[in-house]
Amino acid sequence: MNFCFAHRRGASVRRAERLRGACAAVTAIVLASPGLAACGRPAGRVQAVSVDERLDIGLSDGRTVRLGGLDAPNADHGAPEIANAARDFLTERLLGRAADLILLAGGTDRWGRTVADLVVLNPGDGSPDSIAAALLTAGYARVRPEFETRGCAAERLPIEDGARQGGLGIWRDPDFAVVQSSNSVELRRRSGRFVVVEGMVRRVGFARSRLYLELVPRDGPIIVIARKLETALAREGRPVGALVGQTIRARGALDDRFGPRIEVGDPAMIEIARRADAPGETKPHP
Repeated sequence: MNFCFAHRRGASVRRAERLRGACAAVTAIVLASPGLAACGRPAGRVQAVSVDERLDIGLSDGRTVRLGGLDAPNADHGAPEIANAARDFLTERLLGRAADLILLAGGTDRWGRTVADLVVLNPGDGSPDSIAAALLTAGYARVRPEFETRGCAAERLPIEDGARQGGLGIWRDPDFAVVQSSNSVELRRRSGRFVVVEGMVRRVGFARSRLYLELVPRDGPIIVIARKLETALAREGRPVGALVGQTIRARGALDDRFGPRIEVGDPAMIEIARRADAPGETKPHP
């Protein structure tokens, strides 16, 4: 009998068993974590082989992953130095390592990409690391709520806020900064782009199918909310009728054709940045 061959074969089997065990452990942790369970579902072990200039991730099985629910710098979205740093960040964490695929949508997007997140084991303590969360932590992305990722925003927004407070990544670039509702020049300049706008609600308008949050000043941005979201906002502690005087942060595509406005299709697109009773806050002028 060739004992050397038998030894090598035994070692290979043990390595395969350890890999299967690690995969099962990550899947179990993902399923057991309330946040991760609400944000996608495990769909098996994959191998990342490339990261392109748009931060799309190529897998060894031929699929391309778009990290869902994120707005990140890329070749078509300014800040080339930060975009390159974000690409290097993903490359270092993904290439040559096995990852668990966390599907965020049942099919693919219009360009055939799988909308998902990837989870890798932290080499330090063996805990699962979400690649989307890692990008947000390093300041290489903003939360961009979309239908497929509606269960992800609650856990991601505080991570984004930490990077913003620390001035990391894109938060060093004025083009990605939060726009104040009183900054009409900057609002016009960013028309047609994804933005995060902050301002105090001076008035709430109610229509048959929509709600309107008018931000200060009088000619400030209007946040348009689908009426069907009213119940969800109330359930999450942001009842629309009580938003007057609150300083909110709204995110979405800015349309300035008829005055600045953002259409909101998900409750996570509106945060309360400061409460009306917070120190230093003043009531809006009618």
